Amino acid sequence: MFHTQLCDILGIRYPIIQGALGGISGGPQLAAAVSNAGGLGVLASFNLTDKQLREEIARTRSLTDRPFGLNIFAVNAAFVKRVAKVIVEEGVTIVTTGRGDPRQPVVALLKEHGITVLPVVPTVRHAVRMEAEGADAVIASGTEAGGHVGTVCSLPLIPQVVDAVSIPVVAAGGIGDARGLVAALALGACGVQLGTRFLATHESGATLPQKRRILEATEEDTMPTPIFSGKNVRVIRSPELEEWVRMQRGGAAPQELEALASQIRQGRRDSPGVNTTAGQIVGMIKDIESAGDLVGKMIDEATLICQRLNSLAGPG
Repeated sequence: MFHTQLCDILGIRYPIIQGALGGISGGPQLAAAVSNAGGLGVLASFNLTDKQLREEIARTRSLTDRPFGLNIFAVNAAFVKRVAKVIVEEGVTIVTTGRGDPRQPVVALLKEHGITVLPVVPTVRHAVRMEAEGADAVIASGTEAGGHVGTVCSLPLIPQVVDAVSIPVVAAGGIGDARGLVAALALGACGVQLGTRFLATHESGATLPQKRRILEATEEDTMPTPIFSGKNVRVIRSPELEEWVRMQRGGAAPQELEALASQIRQGRRDSPGVNTTAGQIVGMIKDIESAGDLVGKMIDEATLICQRLNSLAGPG
């Protein structure tokens, strides 16, 4: 029932992609668990040396014989070229590209080597451009998502991207369970990418304080902020972040704002104000479970939802 075009493109059983999640993804443990469950696990590359990245790829291969991918955040030309070289030399065949410097021809660079590329896009115009550059599919991500976000919500974004491009579209942003999967397929997407929900798994690299914050947060407890990368990143609110906003609105000097921002960026991962990247679905997350169980439960519950909808349609 849930075998889509995305499954054929990626060689996976279920149309579920794990978002790269930056430095708290859990690396090989999470990626392999998702791939072993039938989805596509994805490794992050940001802040890793070439040696560390090669070790992560090798470790993932030791944990799964299923397809997995690697994410490139196109922060600058030097980083893109360095990571792309590792990807090619290590024989990684699937890459998702995060938001970054739009001047970096990361799709064309990877396609030269026959790599399957799925860029994350926040708008229709970005999707159209990525298709023109040769992307195999695009991941349309709404502002509800965790991490780097645009300004358009998922519900209007996804069908407009579907209508604008001829390549497959994966839905992301605000998706955390089977209901989101079914809704995404109804909007014309051929699969989903989940980030925040996979943080609340045993295999994720989030610390216990970070996982606790996810479980305690409501849908109103996240906010986008530019202080981490210069572009809006959605994270769980903290007193320090809200103080930065108050200072900014009050006309604080740039030096004062940067001083506080630097303190926030350097915050300890086990501190009460720990920085936790997360989307608005945090209010839906009530427990920590294994990534494999999460994938299996999504498919089982999505099947039941479709059966219920089919029964509502009546005979004929």
